[in-house]
Amino acid sequence: MWQVGARELALAFFNIECAYRVPAQLSHSRVETYGRLCLTRTRDGGLTWSAPVELWRHTAVAEHVLYGRIDPEPGPADFADPRTFLACWSVPNSGDAKARAWVRISRDAGATWGPIRPLPPVVFPRIQGRPSYLRRPDGVLLLMLTVQGANDPHDRPAAYHSTDGGQTWTLLGLLPGNSSYRMICPSPVWLPAEGRLVAAVRCKPTATANWTEIYASDDGGRTWGCVSRVNDSGDTAHLLRLADGRLVCTYSYRTPPYGLRARVSEDGGAHWGDELVVREDGGSWDLGYPRTAETEPGTVLATYYFHDPARADGLGAERYIAASRFAV
Repeated sequence: MWQVGARELALAFFNIECAYRVPAQLSHSRVETYGRLCLTRTRDGGLTWSAPVELWRHTAVAEHVLYGRIDPEPGPADFADPRTFLACWSVPNSGDAKARAWVRISRDAGATWGPIRPLPPVVFPRIQGRPSYLRRPDGVLLLMLTVQGANDPHDRPAAYHSTDGGQTWTLLGLLPGNSSYRMICPSPVWLPAEGRLVAAVRCKPTATANWTEIYASDDGGRTWGCVSRVNDSGDTAHLLRLADGRLVCTYSYRTPPYGLRARVSEDGGAHWGDELVVREDGGSWDLGYPRTAETEPGTVLATYYFHDPARADGLGAERYIAASRFAV
């Protein structure tokens, strides 16, 4: 999700036809490999959304990344402009053992997009791309990804950076990994008063046993250390810095009652307040991946993947993109 103005945002998501009676069709790998990327917009802070527009089919992206010609970017992109978007994912899908990450840039708020560019694999046979990025005050772009080296037992977060407006990318630093479980889906923010980067990281022993940790870097993303643990149970998180300096960590909740929750920090992520229940009516643990934005002072808009309890007619529970607003 990209924020163009206070109440104007654009949201991209994967979509595919699904027969909910067929369990295999619920696979995330299926929608990532064969689905289409769509975009919708709101200009009223999330109250209403435009009809989704198809941007591209992911099979075409995979063919281009794996077998096509790699075209150069037409010069540096201005990421100080909120109408400059960066899309990032992996082919053939993020769960593949040899996943390759790609980036694509729009300079007109998602109306048109530049060339598809794969990230350099460096020493990692597997790179999971996500559009989790920021622009440092010095103009350097920081893109947070998940990687797995040939000798790593599990995935770990990594920071890539670009010094030329997104034309080229190189590895900047690695976050600590763990020998027993995956550490994935980093979500970064910049703390201007401290000159510090902080990132929320999903710690994932199993599909439903997850928690969120906060890591910080005081050297622009080269080295990182653990600052705090946000929750006892929480899946993929999104970290947001409010205009007043507070941090909001919003995460899916994959133990009953399933839903979406959040916590607020007033000291840069060192400590976290009581848990806020945004909603707790999910149909199962298969939900989440929130993205958040502050649409007015103290009001957070969260968008996420969701589904209701299964229908009585046995057709299953349709997955969809939902939005919630909550005050902090």
